[in-house]
Amino acid sequence: MTRRWWIGALLVLVGVSAWADTLYLKSGQKIAGELCGVTADAVAWCAAGGLKVTFLLSDVARVEFSTDPTLVPRLTEAEWRKAMGRAQRELVSCRTARAGLILGGLAFVAGGYWLGVQGHATGNVILALGTVAAGLGVVAANPRCPAQEERVKVLTRIGLDHGWLY
Repeated sequence: MTRRWWIGALLVLVGVSAWADTLYLKSGQKIAGELCGVTADAVAWCAAGGLKVTFLLSDVARVEFSTDPTLVPRLTEAEWRKAMGRAQRELVSCRTARAGLILGGLAFVAGGYWLGVQGHATGNVILALGTVAAGLGVVAANPRCPAQEERVKVLTRIGLDHGWLY
């Protein structure tokens, strides 16, 4: 309820400014203002009255700039690169979770085998657990990472608009 109130107040405060950038939310709302900050999770949006609102990148469809952002940058390249780097690392981490399960299972297989050769009875249990884990990793579907993909997509578009990506 309070979030809708803030969005409504933001729309009223900046609805008359034609020079402003436009933030398009996935809900269909358009919000005028100016991009004033970015993190790996959210964008900071500044309104004409000095009101600063943060929107999650997962809620943002796109950002349109009223003037060329390469001439009038909305944020620093270092700030954008920091946010983009973190978002990319989170996407890669999500996509490689399956490989980690396979490698962990194989490590358990090797450790269980070694313990079995040494004469420990628990080696067979550890070997069996490792085989199950590695098998689950092999048959598991590739992980879908929609939230991480959306964040990277929005940040990439901002970087392209600013001329930091070619």
